[in-house]
Amino acid sequence: MTMKKQDVTKLKKKLENLGVRFIDLKYPSLIGNLHHITVPFERFDWIIESGVGVDGSSLPGYKLVEQGDMLLFPDLSTLFFDPFFEQKTASFLCSIHSPDKLVPYRRDPRNLAMKTAEYVRKELNVEAYFLTELEFYMLGHCNYGEGSGYSFYEIGPEKEEAEHINYPIRKKGGYHVGPPQDNSFNIRNSIIEALSRCGIKSKYHHHEVGEKGQVEIELVFEPLAKAADDVFMAKYLIKCVSQKYGKWVTFMPKPFFDEPGNGMHFHQYLGRKNRSLFYSAGKEYKLSETALNYIGGILRHSRALCAITNPSTNSYKRLIPGFEAPTYTDFAYASRTTAIRIPGYLKNKRMLDVEYRIPDAIANPYLAIPAVVLAGIDGIKNKTKPEQKERLPSNMYEAIGALKKDHEFLMQGEIFSMDLLESWIEVKTKQLEEVHIRPHPHEFTLYFGA
Repeated sequence: MTMKKQDVTKLKKKLENLGVRFIDLKYPSLIGNLHHITVPFERFDWIIESGVGVDGSSLPGYKLVEQGDMLLFPDLSTLFFDPFFEQKTASFLCSIHSPDKLVPYRRDPRNLAMKTAEYVRKELNVEAYFLTELEFYMLGHCNYGEGSGYSFYEIGPEKEEAEHINYPIRKKGGYHVGPPQDNSFNIRNSIIEALSRCGIKSKYHHHEVGEKGQVEIELVFEPLAKAADDVFMAKYLIKCVSQKYGKWVTFMPKPFFDEPGNGMHFHQYLGRKNRSLFYSAGKEYKLSETALNYIGGILRHSRALCAITNPSTNSYKRLIPGFEAPTYTDFAYASRTTAIRIPGYLKNKRMLDVEYRIPDAIANPYLAIPAVVLAGIDGIKNKTKPEQKERLPSNMYEAIGALKKDHEFLMQGEIFSMDLLESWIEVKTKQLEEVHIRPHPHEFTLYFGA
């Protein structure tokens, strides 16, 4: 976001008066991982005028070594004070620019989210709003590794110590369980406080179904770009707070066999802050024609969307029957096993939203949220009905294949580009192959003595 020169001067003076010592610049890789670079505060003017150079070739999916240079420019509207730096540190999210023309870099995912928000305003004269549910496991014990002759992981809610008092939770019995079974509520309170200090609002938090330390933090509705920023930063803050308590956090979709998986559910609507276009008083479930077409677009493209919203080999171990996870491109009222759920408990129907339950938090929110919105808008434009029901991909290979066949909906508004999608597919195919070529421990159970 561009600020006037006098506003930049005021901001600098404010930071000086607050005793800021460092500027921390945070930005996402293409796959969604957080990266940062820290600069002494006296370099503030230089950052604003010239940006900070980074090596894009060291980040998956960005640039070749021969053309690796990129520039970071802080978005000054995203200022927050990072609570995990010992010295007073002002932190900003950044946009990535190409150094030759000083224009936004075509593979910068954060810029893509902002372009999508602008596209929605241009096409429909409304905003897209998102509320994200983040599910994750909070672990007291975590150890994993691999080599040419070994591969293992050992994870659990707590270390096995004789003096440790444990109140067990029954299998699949963790939903909203109270203390002392829920032993992480104080940590989650600290997480909520950290989120708030960094400008991220939360709706609530609770223990989830998984008895091995599965929890959920739900954010609030925000405009599309802000919602993506909040998810990106929330993952960082959740991990940092938990680390202070001696806990590991994983957003892996299925870290435990035969246990509930972690989703990243997207509640969403098009409209204004106090009115959803999805509401129509005289229709079944109060769903407007716009809502049905939006749902139809998302469901029609869900198999392709999976390559972006569920972009890991582990993702498809979650999308199986029996664990409140979707397996088909379907929707229903109040159901938690369908791809899209129409919430059944909304008091204010004028704020009607739909919940997309397929995604998981391995996804880059700057790509996943725009992709879902563009699928919905494609449905509105083509008056797509949510009629055809298909099986979701059973593995990453299927999802990538679906995206290769079905990606035109992402091209509208020149938001996604073939260059970005080809780079994404290349990175994700490489990850798929890295897992595929390695022996799996269960293969020894099946075949070692055959």
